[in-house]
Amino acid sequence: MSYIRYKTVGNNKYAYEVKAYWDNKLKYSRQKTTYLGIVDHQGKILPKISDKFKSQLLLDFGDGYWLSEFIKQSDIYTLLKKTFYGYTNELIPLIAYRLCFPSAMYNASEWLNGNILNRLYFGANLTSQNISRILKHLSQEKVQRLFFKEYLGMLTRSEQAIIIDATSLPNQIHNGFNAWGYSDGAIEKQYRFLCVADQKDKTPLFYRYLPGNLSDVVSLQQTVAELSSLGINNTFTLIDAGYFSQSNVTFLYENRINFLTRLPASRKLYKELTKNFGRDIENLDNVISYGKRALFVKEVPTNLYGKPGFAYLVLDPVRKGKEINELLLQHVVEEIDNNQLKQDFDNCGIMILVSSAQIVRKEVVECYYLRQIIEQIFGFFKNDLDSLPIRKHGEETIRGYLFLQFITLIFFIRLRKILCGKYTVEQALLCLRNLKCKLYASHILVAETVKKQKEIFSLSNILVPKKLGI
Repeated sequence: MSYIRYKTVGNNKYAYEVKAYWDNKLKYSRQKTTYLGIVDHQGKILPKISDKFKSQLLLDFGDGYWLSEFIKQSDIYTLLKKTFYGYTNELIPLIAYRLCFPSAMYNASEWLNGNILNRLYFGANLTSQNISRILKHLSQEKVQRLFFKEYLGMLTRSEQAIIIDATSLPNQIHNGFNAWGYSDGAIEKQYRFLCVADQKDKTPLFYRYLPGNLSDVVSLQQTVAELSSLGINNTFTLIDAGYFSQSNVTFLYENRINFLTRLPASRKLYKELTKNFGRDIENLDNVISYGKRALFVKEVPTNLYGKPGFAYLVLDPVRKGKEINELLLQHVVEEIDNNQLKQDFDNCGIMILVSSAQIVRKEVVECYYLRQIIEQIFGFFKNDLDSLPIRKHGEETIRGYLFLQFITLIFFIRLRKILCGKYTVEQALLCLRNLKCKLYASHILVAETVKKQKEIFSLSNILVPKKLGI
């Protein structure tokens, strides 16, 4: 049996665990007292500083301080404190760890011991057990709904245009959402991570995680419905070819949501359009420039499951040459049927985009390739933030982990913007990590900043203190 005893010395209050046990030698009950830590003004017991940390008088300063100030100055900091309710002291250190050192969660406590955030957020508990509790807290539907409702409400969006796409998250976890699916040319166990981004600001707005064997085509309508419930009533949606179906096209028309997507080559409409208009596309009147490339683009009115729409046949001469070469080499080896060969030959280099609204012919390709924003976001999520492989096993911790990664992703993309291409986020963090500080009994002294460190802090509008009190 044990209980907690409190002792007040001066202005400080301390907590001790008192545990009763039977002493076999003395033949009577005794008590063992263990010091737990100092008690803050809210009654929370702050864990004692380990001997290992006490011996550390030189800490990494620049990276942790930069991220701390950047997050605290953001427009969503107040919302994050609501979301992390009960774990506000761990909020910034945990996000900073995912940005600075995106490794396994059990390394977070060791990282924190050598960083200034251990002193700025005294008592922050990033042990594996507490992180598990944090992830379970973040997994709650009411927590995530609160966050997205307020987060989406505070964003200034001049154009209600969004991009929707999904990617695979391979893993070997055994639960109801993990399933076999096709990913990067192989079949493996996975989740589907669906992300929604603002077309203009390139800001991630919302995410869903889905079973690995769920195709993209069946997730669009539910995603639009959830966005509507959260206050995002978009008027234009940019989607990948995987979402093209009669059901989805009809749904978008009925909800007055214009869309642009690529028409899958397997569709009957694709074959009809290439047969009727493909030969006439190589005309100088159809030439447009896209970056350093010259393309042929032909606009054709079309019928999209009974609704009026527009098709844009796009021919890339460079891509056509490569595909013809590959096709002819394949024909030499496999002797493709002549009718099939002729059809494939006519389709080389052609992509067809379809839209419910008329788009300026010179802008349609650029508009479609804004999808690359989502591809970049997926790259940041998987690679820069080291989201793979997913090592969490319970459904609660997986939901919480993905939510934490999404929040971290928001700050990662914001950091990229303020660095203006002069540094990557990784370069900035590595550079700032070299800025150290020394701990003394009553204060902290920060070392001098070098040129690159000054520039990074300047880009962020963050001042570097020379001295901090403890």
